[in-house]
Amino acid sequence: MKFVKVTLLVLLLVSFSLGCISSNQTQSQTQTPSSTTTQDWLQGLDKSKFHFYIYGLDTCPHCQKMKKLLPEYFGNGSLTFYEVRSNEKNLQIYYNFSHLIGVQGVPLVGIFYDGKLYAIIEGEINPKLIPKLVKEAMKNKGVILIISAGQYILPFNNTKAVSAINNMTRWFKEGVPES
Repeated sequence: MKFVKVTLLVLLLVSFSLGCISSNQTQSQTQTPSSTTTQDWLQGLDKSKFHFYIYGLDTCPHCQKMKKLLPEYFGNGSLTFYEVRSNEKNLQIYYNFSHLIGVQGVPLVGIFYDGKLYAIIEGEINPKLIPKLVKEAMKNKGVILIISAGQYILPFNNTKAVSAINNMTRWFKEGVPES
């Protein structure tokens, strides 16, 4: 039953998340925080504890949209963007993700809460869904992956998953930020 609930949540979230994965993808509609009168969407989480690392392209409209929206919702300083086209180190790190988890598109978003990786999204995501995703990852004691190949949970109690999570955490923090 727990797996079914997680699968349904992840399927709902994936409909909002896919970005520059193929040329016939469309952008999802997203409200701005000013159109929201309450902060119920935060699910009781502290928005100042969120940080996002994005591997993307300066020419990708989905990457640019996420670069704009995440700071609007979570505050200035909540985002680190790594350009992969003009920086060889960032491109190599992106290839590491590609080899490990099979990502094929950008933006590649690492969602951290209180310094800990809770989700990886390939593509766009509505910022209002991020706290729900983090809460679900916390509840299931793992990292949620929503990538073009499918939706997965990497559990914190599995040795191979923990090794992968540790590598990806390091990669998200190792890039060279856009200047």
